[in-house]
Amino acid sequence: MSKTIISRKGWGSRGPRKPFSWLNKRRVQGIALHHSGVKNGPKGVAAVKAFERHHMDANGWNAIAYNWLVDEDGVIYEGRGAGVISAATRPYNSRTESICYTGDGDKAVPEKSLESIRWLIGDIQERYGQKLWVKGHRDLASTSCPGTWLYNWLQSGMGITRMPEPQEWDGIKAQIERLGAIVARKPLSRRRRSRGEAVRVAQERLKAIGIDPGPVDGVFGGRTRIAVLNFQRKYRDVLSVDGVIGRNTWKVLFS
Repeated sequence: MSKTIISRKGWGSRGPRKPFSWLNKRRVQGIALHHSGVKNGPKGVAAVKAFERHHMDANGWNAIAYNWLVDEDGVIYEGRGAGVISAATRPYNSRTESICYTGDGDKAVPEKSLESIRWLIGDIQERYGQKLWVKGHRDLASTSCPGTWLYNWLQSGMGITRMPEPQEWDGIKAQIERLGAIVARKPLSRRRRSRGEAVRVAQERLKAIGIDPGPVDGVFGGRTRIAVLNFQRKYRDVLSVDGVIGRNTWKVLFS
């Protein structure tokens, strides 16, 4: 399901002072999630314009810092947009696309905003071949951003470990089959330094069935390998216990 994105022109952006610089797609590693950190701040377009004023006038930056913004009604706004170097996540600006929730991530975030954040992450992943990790700003710098509530939501699998609604099953099944085809060609492992959407979905599934893979961040690290080994031991009659997610382990994991 596609979503409408309010363009810079649509929300009345001043535009950049000079042309944007473009990301080198081969160097992009992940997606960084932020929040405003402002208590009882402006909402909707007013919040986006407030970011732009602060970033350009107070910080002296070229434009609004983020690639994308999501407000408390779930409306998505184009910041710098797709494939542009941001100014939000030093020293990862040239290696990430950034999403900012314009509300306070220390408080419970509305479901419609979470849905839009999930959709944006999926859309960005599609453009980069499902290879990106997803982290909170605090994972990349000394900050409390994106707020405790929103960060915990991100770490726990973005709510995807819940039981899906009936109308969601077809889309989830198609996603699992699509990612399974990728895994069959290129198994996931720590040795390969695997990362991206397939790793994140596997981590979500492991966490949902009670096997802790560590942070659900799309990075196949040591804790994820241990979780995979523990899963494979439960099904050692049909699976090799090697800590690698290949065709068979993926199939059993999602059966």
